[in-house]
Amino acid sequence: MATGGLYDDLVQEILMRLPAKTLLRCRCVCRSWYSLITNPDFILAHVCYNKAKRHLVLLRSFDHAEKKVRYKLCHDNEQLDEIMTIDFPFVSKHHDYFRMVGCVNGLVCLSDDIVEVTDTLILWNPVIRRFLTLPELKLDVESTDLGRSVFGFGFDSSKNDYKVIRIVYLKNPDFEALQVDAKIAIFRLSSSCWEVNGSASVPVLDTRQAYVNGVIHWLAYNKLIVGFDVKGEAFKDMMLPQTLQDANISDLTIASWCDLLSVFENGYWSGKLSLWIMKDYGAPKSWVKQFVIESFVMVRSLRSNGCVILQNIGGKLVLYNAKTNQFEEFKTHVEGSIRGFHMRSYLESLALLDQKDSHGVL
Repeated sequence: MATGGLYDDLVQEILMRLPAKTLLRCRCVCRSWYSLITNPDFILAHVCYNKAKRHLVLLRSFDHAEKKVRYKLCHDNEQLDEIMTIDFPFVSKHHDYFRMVGCVNGLVCLSDDIVEVTDTLILWNPVIRRFLTLPELKLDVESTDLGRSVFGFGFDSSKNDYKVIRIVYLKNPDFEALQVDAKIAIFRLSSSCWEVNGSASVPVLDTRQAYVNGVIHWLAYNKLIVGFDVKGEAFKDMMLPQTLQDANISDLTIASWCDLLSVFENGYWSGKLSLWIMKDYGAPKSWVKQFVIESFVMVRSLRSNGCVILQNIGGKLVLYNAKTNQFEEFKTHVEGSIRGFHMRSYLESLALLDQKDSHGVL
């Protein structure tokens, strides 16, 4: 019979293979299991195991009739078979739903800034039903002098820590300037507080992010890509593909497609949608045009298998398979308005379980 360290290792290997909701119940078995499951090292090991084994999708919809946001966790297969419906415990003060800033290791960063600047930021683990509302950021600047804020969310693997970065511009920044003075603040989950890193010169950024290679990326209005290294906490500039350097930023969307830094160009006048990918991260000459498709209004979501969910001119969702260059029916029923539809690849985890100041959802 196995005893001591060998027994403990065996228990950990077995528990690591269980779904997050099952592990929540397993905490009640005994004190040693509780200590193990809530240990940050075990939580990280569970994430690493799920990265290789369990591929899921988090799907959001909005029912206009009931004014209700709905989330579902689904298998990442062709039918998106539903695993569970998730109650959404938050109510937006400014819009029908929150904007999803990013989703990393099962932790979702939500912001209530779709309509206007807000301090409402939430880290939410939908599977284990825990959340943390970030404290208000205090700056030594009059609130009347503050303008737009841009948020980013990522994970520092060297410190097993999640970070939210907030870039705060003063009022009426020059959108086309190469550099603009901004206040930089970083929230670290390990300390549960904001640290203001002073001022920095950063071009005005679009609010959408792409998290690739441990770096948060945004499109800048001066026709650059700006990255923030979550581990090193430093900014860096990257070049867009030569063809896109004269494009209107409003026609571009930055994304992570098959774990590659990517940019969609939505040519409203040409009626064409193209995808550019950076095959060799950090090498500007490695940008290549992956595909061009016609007569679609916008990209709605990306699948981990390389498929793209598109909205056509008639307002319907269609699946484009980039490998076969074929359009397929989007077989998943979307409740409510297409406008509220959003989908992200999701990695089930226990993130936030070890945070004493996080809250459970009743």
